[in-house]
Amino acid sequence: MPARIILVLILSLAAGCGGSKFRWTEGIPVAEQEPKPQDLLAYPTDGQTAGVNPPGFFWTPRDKAAQYRLEVRKAGARSSAVLATAPQKSTVYPPFERLEPGGYEWQVVYLDAGGKPTGLSKTRRFRLPAEAPVLLMPSLAEIKKKLAGTHPRVFLTNDRLTRIRQAVARGTLPSWQQLQSAADAALEEKSYPEPEPYRPGVPSSEEWLRTFTPGKVGSAHAARTALMYKITGDVRYLEGARRWMMTLASWDPKGITSHGLKLPGGDVGNDEASMPMLERMSLAWDWAGAKLTPEERAKFLDSMTERGNQVLRILEKQDFLSHPYNNHSGRAIAFLGTAGLAFLGDIPEAEKWLDYVVRAYLTSYPSWGGDDGGWSQGLSYWSFYIYCHANFAEAFREATGVDLFQKPFFRNTGYFAMYFQPPYSPRGAFADGGYHPPNESGGLLAGTLADMLGDPVLKWYSLEVAEMGEKNETKWREWFTEDVYATLAAGRARRVEPKAPAGLEGVRLSADIGWVAMHSALGDPENDVWVLFRSGRFGSYSHSHSDQNTFQINAYRRALAIDSGYYPSFGTPHHVLYTRQTLAHNGILVNGRGQPAFEWKASGEIEQFDEQGPITFVRGEAGSAYNIPQPPSVLEQWTKNLKAPIPPMEPAVETFERTLAFVESKTRPVLVVHDYLRTASPTTFDWLLHALNKMETGAGAILLRDGDARLAVRLIATVPYSFSQRSGFPIKPEFAANTAYILGKESFADQWRLNATTGKPAAEVKFMAIMVPYRASQPEPKIEPLAAGTGFRVGDTEVAAWWGDGFRGKIQAGDLSGDGRLAVRVVENGRPRTAIAQ
Repeated sequence: MPARIILVLILSLAAGCGGSKFRWTEGIPVAEQEPKPQDLLAYPTDGQTAGVNPPGFFWTPRDKAAQYRLEVRKAGARSSAVLATAPQKSTVYPPFERLEPGGYEWQVVYLDAGGKPTGLSKTRRFRLPAEAPVLLMPSLAEIKKKLAGTHPRVFLTNDRLTRIRQAVARGTLPSWQQLQSAADAALEEKSYPEPEPYRPGVPSSEEWLRTFTPGKVGSAHAARTALMYKITGDVRYLEGARRWMMTLASWDPKGITSHGLKLPGGDVGNDEASMPMLERMSLAWDWAGAKLTPEERAKFLDSMTERGNQVLRILEKQDFLSHPYNNHSGRAIAFLGTAGLAFLGDIPEAEKWLDYVVRAYLTSYPSWGGDDGGWSQGLSYWSFYIYCHANFAEAFREATGVDLFQKPFFRNTGYFAMYFQPPYSPRGAFADGGYHPPNESGGLLAGTLADMLGDPVLKWYSLEVAEMGEKNETKWREWFTEDVYATLAAGRARRVEPKAPAGLEGVRLSADIGWVAMHSALGDPENDVWVLFRSGRFGSYSHSHSDQNTFQINAYRRALAIDSGYYPSFGTPHHVLYTRQTLAHNGILVNGRGQPAFEWKASGEIEQFDEQGPITFVRGEAGSAYNIPQPPSVLEQWTKNLKAPIPPMEPAVETFERTLAFVESKTRPVLVVHDYLRTASPTTFDWLLHALNKMETGAGAILLRDGDARLAVRLIATVPYSFSQRSGFPIKPEFAANTAYILGKESFADQWRLNATTGKPAAEVKFMAIMVPYRASQPEPKIEPLAAGTGFRVGDTEVAAWWGDGFRGKIQAGDLSGDGRLAVRVVENGRPRTAIAQ
């Protein structure tokens, strides 16, 4: 262990045990800088109640700081601190020792290269409740000693193997036939040669697929056959595992499947080969490595030493702990963790691998969401990435007793899926791959969370997804190996019974990512109507889209107002020029301009989230996202592939505030969308709506339909507008075979887009739409305008908006009145109730 880390540990232990006190730094200026894109925000946040004792600390870097010192004191303690770290370059600090419950303050001291203070961060407060579970950085030396010479140690511990065998004997293991069939096929398939180097002049996507598939599939074969050997004792599977393990170990770990491979375009790493090889060869080692000859063991360990070290070198070069936003590295740490656990004591460097990974989990990662459990890259990526992390966390808990599932993110993230992609959902909310329904890996993930946390509602979710979700049909199931993990899951000691989410609140704000879900009957697929909204800090970066202040509507298992477009593969023309653009979402264009793609700063913010009985208000602000130009790489593709001109950057958008009001009624749910936009000079606006099928339009009226579901819409605006509608896409989706979800060309069905385009330019505009879902078997709901022409009545619900200058004023429509932007009145328990959006 590096000397610096030892010193930090000593200081922490002394402080946490109530020993020597440290001085709280005072008398130098606060010099904290605003976070830049991909900078960590300070954690714990000011005023937060910590979810574990103690929290893992991290903070925004300061450009001029060479080093940092974290200081923690009890609230009101003045000059004495209970923790003061040694100078460190990292902006994260994991917990080493429990703190007494109570109130605390913390700050970071910015140091120069010589350790002299040059400035302070802001002082932030947090509270440690007595009930917060203790979660500490473990002693890996003690874990190494405990596990010395012990295999298997990854999953197949604590009688799990016995329970799996018993389930097989009883015929109660649903994944058994699938696992056995895949393992038998692996025995029959011939070993793969190492892929040839990249061929000049061949499309990069084709070469990528060619070079990563053998390692991905071959390592899946190794893991499956090794697991089958452990369960059955059949030497055929042992010989199959040995063959596949030694085949892959014979490949040059610095060659074409290397994590550090220099690629033609300037990137580094054939990680879609190296990552699964690291994970699955580690599993195979733990389950079958003892049966290799001494010569085979030495060769295999040499190969895996290099592969693990490659991943750690990349992480350290990226300073992933302090900048945890490289997407694929966020998957690699799970696999490096599995390798560190499997090879601890067998490979000297494995202790360093495991140390780095556990530090990440206890501090800054997962980073695409926070304690709320959100995942800004969307449910499709959530189901894969958190599946990987949960697999490692489970193996680590079973082997060491350290329970990463106590981290607030893991405790809450299952409900991210529950609310934003219920098991009966036809689609998956925002971001890349959002048109997919829940999938197999997401169901397995929910089952893992359910069993680890003892949560019957998440168990219900996992079983419902297994029944209704999308199945992975790719050959050999090489992307997810669900058959392996489903078999391992069957051997858990604790398996909770399912419970439907009856009684759960229908509304959820995921403040960490700026997503809101509003349900009328959560958990009831035949009656649930749900609305999704996004306005968040991650902008359109990575797998997020240019969709700030946009919404979606689903009802009765059907998709009505949708995100449009497909995800053939990352960076294809269709993906870049349509799917990721504002044009493909239920948002607004300003002078034909949307928000830029691939820009962290193209962000939004939830300004209001307010539940007033059955009425929920949410308001997002996203005006600044329109004032950032498209990146050069997007403009290059635009010029090459589209005939439409690039929209001008004028006029600047001064504000775009979108307010949603959702009436959570089991019989007549209603959504109101109220928009207020102001620009630097008069211009035109396009209010957008997307659907799977052609929409019917009339004078201010729109009708959407999908299956048995209908959505009646009435739209008004402060300036005249006209409807236009078109099907298809500006650029067609491409067929790509190098992704986890394979869609045939026939699957890229056309979709429909409606534009409500204003005529006369204006510097200020308001739109208001009332949207009422119903079934085809029901009569279309009667939506009546209120007397003042600035509102509507449908059944027992009335809505009216401020229609004068500015964003708010005195509303008066018939006998509905209020002071604000939007007034909604419903009848609750026989009595009228009015709520005002401010």
